[in-house]
Parts: sequence; structure tokens; C-alpha cells
Amino acid sequence: MIDDSPLIRAGLRAVLESYPGVAIVGEAGTAGEGLAAVMQHKPDVVLLDLRLPDRSGLTVCSDILKRRPDTRVLILTSATDERSVHEAIALGAHGYLLKENDGASLVAAITRVAAGHSVVDPSLTDQMVKLMKHGNEPTTVERLSVLSPQERRALALLAEGLTNKGIGEKLGLTEKTVKNYISNIFDKLHLTNRAQAAALYASLRQATAVDGSSTTNV
Repeated sequence: MIDDSPLIRAGLRAVLESYPGVAIVGEAGTAGEGLAAVMQHKPDVVLLDLRLPDRSGLTVCSDILKRRPDTRVLILTSATDERSVHEAIALGAHGYLLKENDGASLVAAITRVAAGHSVVDPSLTDQMVKLMKHGNEPTTVERLSVLSPQERRALALLAEGLTNKGIGEKLGLTEKTVKNYISNIFDKLHLTNRAQAAALYASLRQATAVDGSSTTNV
């Protein structure tokens, strides 16, 4: 974990160590110390605050992903401004969670991120959707209309957090075919990562009545 507050780090350690399956291998209070710790301990997931004394957590996120592409980065911060959310996701952060969450929610997010899924704090969904729109672009429903029925099914499953392999098993497709579908979805909707896609799909569920019998029927 990388956070400039010793008190918060101690609190996180106390909470996380009470849950089985989570092991803290290192911690740091500055960007420099954090990068060194990541390179030394090679963690599966890094909890990263955006506000650090020597550098922005955004640049640290970028550096971690460049140096350790197999490491997942979960932003854990109190910053809710649109710019921070947008830049973190655009840089490739695998999750964005607010510190107001409880221990169970944090552990669940860490587990999902470690498993290859993307996580966005539910309270930030509206912001994510707004940031993916520019000027007088079409509404969410209109944007999704450019997708084929199969692409919509793939998007729904992606939003549930399934990996490409999991989506393929659900739809009876090869992992390579799913990868092509996801690439097409990103291109058509002008997205760059799975977190953005999940947020966009969440906005559809809020804006329209979706058949509750199956999330693939969108």
C-alpha cells in the first residue's frame, strides 16, 4: 500500500490482516518509496493514494504499470473530483475506490481486481459516464445501439466482471473471438478500458428498464 498517512496505513493493515487470503507485503509513504517497494516485493495488487508528498499518485500509477505490467493498481483515495477519476482510469488503473468504504467492501474490491476484473466505486458511476460524453454526443442508449446483439451480450457480461474466458464460456465463443468483440466494443463506444465499459453499462441500467431475467438481454 502507498499512502502518505501513517495512521491510514496502520488502519488499513489492521483491517486487511483480519481477512484471510490477503497478505500485506509492503507499505510506503512516498512515491519514491512506493515504487521501490513494488519492484522489491512484486505485489499482486497495489493500493495507491493519489495524494502523495513527492509526486502525484497518477504518475506513480503510470510508472507501476510500465515497470510491472502484471501488477494491478487499485486507487484508494478520498479524491472524488472528475479529473482525478478520469485520469486514473485513462492511465490504466484497474480500480478506483473511496476510503469511505468499509473493510469488507475493500477486500471484495482487492479480490476482484486481483482476479482480473475492474472496479469503480458505485458512488462515482455517474461521474464516469459524464466524463465519457463530450458536448452533444448521443445518449447512452443511442451509443449502445451501434453494437450488435452479441456485442451487447458481451458488454453485459464484461460489466459483471467476467474475464474474456468467462464471457466465452457464457456465450459459447472462443476466448480469441471474445477478445475481438471487446476490441470492437471499445472502438465503437470510444472507450479505452473495462472500467469505462462497466460504468457505461451501469448507466444504461439506471436510465432504462432492463429485463431482470438475464443481464445479457440488453
